[in-house]
Amino acid sequence: MSAGFHDAAENGIAVDADVIIVGSGAGGGAAARTLADAGLSVLVLEEGPYLPSASLGYKTFDSLHALMRNGGQQAAFGKAAVPVVQACVVGGTTFVNSAIIWRLPEKVLAKWHAEHGLADGFRANELDDAYALIEKDMFVRPVTDSVATGSDRKLALGAERAGIEHRAIHRNEKDCKGSGRCLHGCHNDAKQSTTINYLRRATESGAQVFSHARVERILREGSKAVGVTGTIRGKGPQAGKPFRAHAKRAVIIAASVIQSPNLLRRSRIGLDNSALGNHFMAHPGTSLVGLYSEPMNPWSGASQGYEAYGLRDTLGVKIETINVPPEVAASRLPGFGEKYLSMLDRLPYMAIWSVALKSEAEGNVRPSWLLGGDIIRYEMTSGDFERMRQGLKRAAEMHFLAGATAVLPGVHGLPGTITADQLSVFDSAPLDGTGYGIIATHLFGTCRAGTDPKHSVVDAHLQVHGTPNLYVMDASVFPTNTGVNPQHSIMAISTMASRRLASA
Repeated sequence: MSAGFHDAAENGIAVDADVIIVGSGAGGGAAARTLADAGLSVLVLEEGPYLPSASLGYKTFDSLHALMRNGGQQAAFGKAAVPVVQACVVGGTTFVNSAIIWRLPEKVLAKWHAEHGLADGFRANELDDAYALIEKDMFVRPVTDSVATGSDRKLALGAERAGIEHRAIHRNEKDCKGSGRCLHGCHNDAKQSTTINYLRRATESGAQVFSHARVERILREGSKAVGVTGTIRGKGPQAGKPFRAHAKRAVIIAASVIQSPNLLRRSRIGLDNSALGNHFMAHPGTSLVGLYSEPMNPWSGASQGYEAYGLRDTLGVKIETINVPPEVAASRLPGFGEKYLSMLDRLPYMAIWSVALKSEAEGNVRPSWLLGGDIIRYEMTSGDFERMRQGLKRAAEMHFLAGATAVLPGVHGLPGTITADQLSVFDSAPLDGTGYGIIATHLFGTCRAGTDPKHSVVDAHLQVHGTPNLYVMDASVFPTNTGVNPQHSIMAISTMASRRLASA
């Protein structure tokens, strides 16, 4: 294990610090690096394991079990269960995502300023400075020709012919090999997860990162946060034992949109706040497949290499290429028996595109007092599904404009394959979740920031209302859905807030 990284199950946790950070993903990693560089002693506590690249597998089932919360079986419940993708590992979801980088849109930031009173706390010039630093540190660049795929080139062509704005996806990676397996973690240490980059930088400045350290309560003296308690997980002589750690300056919660509000609730903090655990938002997404006459090899290249974003402010959708392992791609094919096998033979000629929706729906998260986990309730609206099916229709249209011979809609009730003269079938697609293979990514809300303590959990500087020295620094503080991938914004906001904390 790298210097500064420790397995709590082996040696326990006997470190107090100026700052304790709960969670090691985008928010926790950025906070750790910023505060350690400022000379503060930093302790990062992560519930999941530390996994070096040499330990990563290539089988999807094994990777889901090793890397994802609840073995990849976490879901939000409404009329239909929607899988919620969330890692539980050092590096958080930055370890398994596609490394897509977007700055927060100016329109979204302006809305936060005007409607949530965040103009003083979320200053555009400070965010821009943080973005620039992160982009330099994490080697952000557009996908290069060396790892671009046939699918990427087809989306560029289809979007151009449809008159929809598009670009090569910007990613935080260094020397990507185009293995198409970002979901498994990066076997080549090319993807700049916080494990590879910001946490490593933080440990070089003295921070200590403990894996298998599940934080369960926040300690307080009076109203002030002073530390955390929890239980050690994993396998080793210390597994199952409780731990207690104290913070001299601050406790930062960066445990995710689901776990952060539930940790506050389990700690009896903010229970009278109407925003705590509410306003759960996401980017639910589904996919469709274009069948081409030339090979696409959808398991190679950058996991996601190209995007058409010009419909974001109208339909509220973003269309992206997806390159995934063959067993994942095969799960989306229609039919069974000989029909399925015939379709499987054509897998190398398929290009898979996702339609990610800026959903208007809001749900909530709560602790499961009986089972000890988390309960997510979320139901997409009929308006969401209307925009989803129109987004699929536009994606199918772009496939045909790019030369596809057929499209596989992947929607229950529609034909297994359609031709260019059948686009109208999407107009009759279901208006509920029972007909789609939906996955929820890019989560927001639940500890939203704002100036009103009754309707927001943290203030403009991300301190929990009424609880000095306690901060939340992850996407749970976002007061609205952003419409773009959130990692960059999480890291920038956390960097900005941590700089202020360090100088206070």
